[in-house]
Amino acid sequence: MSTTQLNLKNKIKSFFFRHFPKLESFSNKYGKHLPNILTALRILAVPVFVLLLIDPSPQMGVWAMILFVVASFTDWLDGYLARLYSAQSILGTLLDPLADKILVMAALVMLCSSPIEPNVPAWIVVILLSREFIVTGLRSLAAIKGIVVPASDLAKHKTAWMFIAIICLLVKEPYALFDTLIDFHFSGMIFLWISMILSVYSGVSYGIQLRKLFS
Repeated sequence: MSTTQLNLKNKIKSFFFRHFPKLESFSNKYGKHLPNILTALRILAVPVFVLLLIDPSPQMGVWAMILFVVASFTDWLDGYLARLYSAQSILGTLLDPLADKILVMAALVMLCSSPIEPNVPAWIVVILLSREFIVTGLRSLAAIKGIVVPASDLAKHKTAWMFIAIICLLVKEPYALFDTLIDFHFSGMIFLWISMILSVYSGVSYGIQLRKLFS
């Protein structure tokens, strides 16, 4: 962590502790555990998310979308808290990406299996999930050899587009926003196609990179 980041972290802590004195004792006692707690809550939210989508009604889709957005926000929050409290752990390093993948996989499978048309084509879901399993396996092999393969910029863009796509696809129904009718399913499919293209391209890039490392 750079000096600037460290100073900013200390300023944030001092601001909250000055205005909320009880927060300091809570922070000292539980701060380092909060990232893993949030990650665990994100995993526990997946069954609730799936139950909501078993009912294919538009109302349940909106509630599932809200839960997905909240769970996605905790992904950013647990990373921020881990840096704030210097609470990076082996458990957190393992569970955090796992929780993200479980949530995204659950969303894609449920969107694909929706009994109400239009839904997400199964072949797109197969490509996306296959890529995740292959890349995760390759990165695990690299980790065994002591090689750390960070997420590429393409992979980060892929993830961002996928999250936007899932949010739109969960809403599904057309809604009027600012006097403009938006077809959320159509928009979501465009974003999902973008994510799929980036997913395949970044997956091939990982394969080439790791092939060079292994050879």
